[in-house]
Amino acid sequence: MSKGVKVAVLGATGFTGEKLVDILLGHPQVDITYLASRTPKTVAYKTLFPNFAGRTEAVCEPLDINKALAKGDFFFLSLPHTVSMEFVPALLRAGKKVVDLSADYRLKDAALYQQYYNTAHKDQENLKKGVYGLAEIYKDEISKSSLIANPGCYPTSIILALFPLVKEGVVEGKIIVDSKSAISGAGRATALKYQGMDIPNNFWAYKPFIHQHTPEILSVLEEASGESIDFSFIPHVAGMKAGIYSTIYLNFNKKVSEDGIKNIYQKYYKDSPFVRIKEDLPKLGDVVDTNFCDIGFALNSSGKEAVVASCIDNLIKGAAGLAVQNMNIMLGWDETIGLK
Repeated sequence: MSKGVKVAVLGATGFTGEKLVDILLGHPQVDITYLASRTPKTVAYKTLFPNFAGRTEAVCEPLDINKALAKGDFFFLSLPHTVSMEFVPALLRAGKKVVDLSADYRLKDAALYQQYYNTAHKDQENLKKGVYGLAEIYKDEISKSSLIANPGCYPTSIILALFPLVKEGVVEGKIIVDSKSAISGAGRATALKYQGMDIPNNFWAYKPFIHQHTPEILSVLEEASGESIDFSFIPHVAGMKAGIYSTIYLNFNKKVSEDGIKNIYQKYYKDSPFVRIKEDLPKLGDVVDTNFCDIGFALNSSGKEAVVASCIDNLIKGAAGLAVQNMNIMLGWDETIGLK
């Protein structure tokens, strides 16, 4: 018996695609009707991922856009960067709703997209129409859109921590962001390259100043502040099961109190069920396997310097969970359905 909306996942065998299927199987108002990937032939999903045995009889097929259009009404695109824009125009023309988990619709500046992804954007018409899917900030716009650009995992943890402070105009000077992520944040293909490495006992920085998420973060924060932001982002891979922990160093343009900072966060997130403002600095273990973002801060004695820390599960709040949250908003449902 059908439960509701017919949902398709294109790119169902990556880390994020697998997590999407996991979450959607527990969602009471959807049916998974089409799973596709680069698999050369149709295969039972439980064969690819034995942990789904007893949970679903769905099959994963080679991606066929015509078959996808016939089988699905709501689409999650968990495809590599530069691939989603090949399929989005046909989906939108057919009246489908789409959440794209790649970077293809996050940057409104096509030249900036080409600079960071080394490919000319092929769908600039829809690039202008896509809504950035950070639900806690753009909920109204998401509810009216058929195309959502799901944020990157690092940007989700960083923007949620910084947006209220930047929007209120209390930050001055350079912002330094030091983020640590599980290797799964880089995708299954990249993670496989490091198979021979002792990742659980390893840790390294990469792409300082040039990471592709930098313009995504800055575009949101600079729009909020109305001015350019002096910003450095240094990501790291850490040998942990899951998650992202972002430690942010910043200064204020006036003396602030702990209550003043708490009140700013409360102003922006009082109606956000998945953001928790902590009394102390947050711990990653509290958010792994959830759709929560925990934020905390420490203020120095001058009241003009702070460390803000934010943590999420990179595959849930940083990808699949936020995508389902966006689907709920797009379809007029409670945004927490299937996520608590």
